[in-house]
Amino acid sequence: MFRILSALALACALAAGAAAQEKSKQDGPKVSGGERDAAQKIEKAKGTEAKLQAAAAFVKKYPGSALRAQIADSIAREIDATTDQQAKGSLAQTFLEIFNRPDEAGLVTASLLNSYINTGQTQDAMTLGTQWLGKHPDDVTVMQNLTILASAQAIKGNNAFVQQGRNYGAKAIAQIEADKMPEGFDAARWPEFKQQALVSLYRETGVLAYKAGDNAAALPLLEKAIGLGTADAAVYFLVSDLNNDIYEETAKSAIVASAADKPAATKKAEAALDRVIESYARAIAFTDGKPDFAQANAAFRERLVPYYKYRHQNSTDGMQQLIDKYKKPAQ
Repeated sequence: MFRILSALALACALAAGAAAQEKSKQDGPKVSGGERDAAQKIEKAKGTEAKLQAAAAFVKKYPGSALRAQIADSIAREIDATTDQQAKGSLAQTFLEIFNRPDEAGLVTASLLNSYINTGQTQDAMTLGTQWLGKHPDDVTVMQNLTILASAQAIKGNNAFVQQGRNYGAKAIAQIEADKMPEGFDAARWPEFKQQALVSLYRETGVLAYKAGDNAAALPLLEKAIGLGTADAAVYFLVSDLNNDIYEETAKSAIVASAADKPAATKKAEAALDRVIESYARAIAFTDGKPDFAQANAAFRERLVPYYKYRHQNSTDGMQQLIDKYKKPAQ
């Protein structure tokens, strides 16, 4: 996601045979026999760490070699394929010590950022991501990852990255909704990516707004996540609570309103209550039949009944139909 590079595979650059070597002299990188031998040692080394050691010796002896870019790209790909996130970060750091030119850092930025994120190095991830976005401002995937990271930290009680996360999330949403595909992005994957990314981004930015105490901003963002089909039950619960908070405030205002203002204040409170009823019905529909949410489902049903009765002449007629309206058809 961080680089779109096209390079010859290292093995091709080192192809054996007199004919291939002759063609290389004419068309390929101009390198000495010593450089080719040293490069072959890198290719034959077992494991990424061993390749890096051999590469360090190569770069020290041949810092300006025409094979340098191909070697760097080949090793960067191996680092990217490393599944152990701790090891991936260590390998990427070693890579940067060896391949220290400005244009080489981008080869392992993705690997290093993923390592930081997956090993809980939030500050390092934010710093690296911010540096990257300074040079690649349209990298919506990085913005999304940093937004998710900031939200995860906020949920854990660390609000240090809330504002950064909100900024990145808002920018990513604006770019995606404007259908501005980043340069080099796989066009075939773009439509699916947009849908999935928006669900995530609205959820994360909504959570971040809530953690910042900005409930007025949080509610429409979370509602948007639900509208796009989020599978996170917590979003349904939070939206229900936020709508209920609004209703309670408007109900209090209606109670103390003057005689002249009371009709309008009452109407406003009733409209807010209708939104709560809809939110509760939607949360119940989402959690129905899910054992993990049985307790929450029962609690929402208990809350819904008196509100529904209040708005429907003390009757629950039609309440189940309202819940069923929000149930997705079986796949």
